[in-house]
Amino acid sequence: MTTALVATFAIAQTRDSHGIITEQPDGELRAYLRSGGATYANMYFRNSETQDGIASEVVFSEDGTKAYFKNIISHAATATWVEGAVDGHTITIPLGQKVYWFDDGNYGMMLARVKVNGGIEKYTVDYKGTVTYAIEGDNLVLQDTSGDPANNVFDGLGFVYTDAYVGEWSYYLDYATVMTYKDVHPITPPEELETERYSMEYEGSGHLVNVGFDGGEVYIQGVSETRLPEAWMKGTIKGKKITFPLAYAGFYSSYLLYFCGADAEYGLDSNGYYNWLYYWKDGSTTCDYDAATGSFSTQQTIFASNSDSGIGLGETYHSPRFRPYTEQAGTPVTPNVAYYQEMGAFTILMLNVPLLDTEGRFLDPAKVSYRLFVDDDEEPFTFYTDEYKQLPQDMEEIPYLFTDETREAFSRSYIYEKAYALYLFQTGFDRIGVQTIYRGGGEEHTSAIGYYDITGAQVATPTIRRAQDEHFDLQGRRVANGHKGLTITRTPDGRVVKHLNR
Repeated sequence: MTTALVATFAIAQTRDSHGIITEQPDGELRAYLRSGGATYANMYFRNSETQDGIASEVVFSEDGTKAYFKNIISHAATATWVEGAVDGHTITIPLGQKVYWFDDGNYGMMLARVKVNGGIEKYTVDYKGTVTYAIEGDNLVLQDTSGDPANNVFDGLGFVYTDAYVGEWSYYLDYATVMTYKDVHPITPPEELETERYSMEYEGSGHLVNVGFDGGEVYIQGVSETRLPEAWMKGTIKGKKITFPLAYAGFYSSYLLYFCGADAEYGLDSNGYYNWLYYWKDGSTTCDYDAATGSFSTQQTIFASNSDSGIGLGETYHSPRFRPYTEQAGTPVTPNVAYYQEMGAFTILMLNVPLLDTEGRFLDPAKVSYRLFVDDDEEPFTFYTDEYKQLPQDMEEIPYLFTDETREAFSRSYIYEKAYALYLFQTGFDRIGVQTIYRGGGEEHTSAIGYYDITGAQVATPTIRRAQDEHFDLQGRRVANGHKGLTITRTPDGRVVKHLNR
């Protein structure tokens, strides 16, 4: 009896108030790549998805009796874990384990067996039984599941809702799942490594990273700006060159990310659009190295992507330059309006706010902001919260890294970080100006105002280069390449064209 109480207490310690395992359990963490079929809901039900390339984390307890799966359903990244019991070459997972809780409602999601017979409303669920994975060498194989997308017939592992909506299917389901072990290990720098701040500059933007030298080796932390900022790259110095081989960076959501490089040029793609064209070799990146200054740069493109064998999805940095960074006071170079378009009742602006001062030194983006001047050279434009409802307060100065972008369906985003885009709920302007403010080195400096003369349609040639063509519909929403209807395309060299896709 005492043993049972201790086991129950130990399990409870890993769960939140809803019984959900939110923290990584103790044990050996392994990475697995998935294959198999899936269904999921994305604006509408889809029934012909695959799991290919999606990754899962699995922890095996030290005593070998437990296995914990993170993000067990391929297209539903809940960032939580479910528990299974290991017995020989079988992992048995109890259904009914909660995996997510909706804070704005009285319900969550739980693991269930879902059988669909001919349509999304024709299904049955079981959340009281079990499912099993067979351990077959390096593979974990989900047992007794199948799918026939052509006829909407599935029998798989999925998520259903709990409590107020108990038993309703979420449309997430996996079948014929095979998880294959991937022996990957992120780079770990020497414990005694000393680092200094560097600027990583690319296409008119950039961010700060940590760089350390250890004999003939170079370590960089922070190349991945948003996804895995703690991850490291490692390169080897040979004369005036540094070579960074392809390397595993770590887990991001349901993917394995890798640091890799490829040659690139800007030109027409197979669809007739101007885009970056990549030429994959072995995934390595070669930089020119100046030992006197400690600076290095490359004409290649560095990726933090989900593929170790070709161009994948992730962060992209074209022709980055790395320089030692010391914060100094300085006057920012003059920004400009890179794109202007009136869209019915509102106006879209895209700005070029370079992170350089007039001496060519990099500016810490966290200490840069900008403001607009709309038909008035004296008073900056103010974004008022009664109109721009997602803002925390009235704003006339926008931090460079600020965004009020939201992923909620049909909501209106007004300001994107890095001056990517702003939505003004007015039209009919004659002139718009933009000014950069930099607070670094213990001082505050402002740039000259870069003006866009709307009536004369004159704008300074933008110095920023975007990574690829960007497409918008007439409401200013981003759309995919090939979107049907009238589309506005902005090319990396700043040109804006309209075209009709039928």
